[in-house]
Amino acid sequence: MNANPYKDGERLTKVETRLENIEVAVTRMEEKLDKWHGNYISRTELNEMLRARDERLERIEKERLLNKQLYPGWINLLIAFAALLVAWFHNK
Repeated sequence: MNANPYKDGERLTKVETRLENIEVAVTRMEEKLDKWHGNYISRTELNEMLRARDERLERIEKERLLNKQLYPGWINLLIAFAALLVAWFHNK
């Protein structure tokens, strides 16, 4: 069959070396994949974050609208104060 019995041993050594290299590469890839996967948040966490953000934006928008509704009252107060000052200084 084989003329050189050592040739099979060499081939087996080469195959074992390649197999060990492949095993090391797969292990490194698994570690990288674990790190890569750990950097991302799940869909449920993302949905919760977006829902909370939307609620905050709605609350801020309502507060802003309420503040805008107070402007005419403040303007009326300033006009009344200015009229009071004019009347007070005019009578002196």
